[in-house]
Amino acid sequence: MTKMRHWIVWLILSQVSATPVKAQDIQAYDVLAGASLNYSNVDNFCAQFHQIIEVTLLNQARSGHGRMCQRQPDEFAMRFSEPAGDLVVVDGESVWTFYPSMDKQQVLKFSGLNSDGRFNFYKNLLTNPRDRFRAFHQGIEAIDSNRAHKILMEPKEDQGFRFAVVWIDIESELIIKIEVHDSNESIRTIMLTDIQLDAEIADDEFRFIPPAGARVIIR
Repeated sequence: MTKMRHWIVWLILSQVSATPVKAQDIQAYDVLAGASLNYSNVDNFCAQFHQIIEVTLLNQARSGHGRMCQRQPDEFAMRFSEPAGDLVVVDGESVWTFYPSMDKQQVLKFSGLNSDGRFNFYKNLLTNPRDRFRAFHQGIEAIDSNRAHKILMEPKEDQGFRFAVVWIDIESELIIKIEVHDSNESIRTIMLTDIQLDAEIADDEFRFIPPAGARVIIR
């Protein structure tokens, strides 16, 4: 009888403890579904960004800030004002990266758009999130003056990073902060502010011409 009582107590406790996990998963996917729908209905947007990259293996960190813009379906740009001139541009056909703060003579060109997910985190994380990620709701947090859902996202298949944490604003359903933990143990954190939806964006924002004399490496 004692063993039976212990088994019943264990069964009840296991069911109670399992319920919040399941509920959190449902909530995470509901939030992501809303953000994904919101994202798909926005033709373009721009925002100010602040980025910190921590290279944990070397115990180093570097930061930068600038303006990020995206235009549906497949154009994206991150242009740094600090370090000045650094950029990532997805022009609809290729991905370009140029970091003159590190090497003024080297430009990387990723042929095809299969590489744009490495840089366009908005598109990567909000395209079919339920099918592509395991998601876990980790509560509500204050980000500056906003309240945001904090969600852990783990890729179901290899995507070049181990997991990401996103903060999605409760009111706007927009990603306002992201933390990406890469396979090489580096951590990339991006904060977005002054988000402007459906703004007028010049075509040149998504165009890049390598500077004269630069070495273009195609990958």
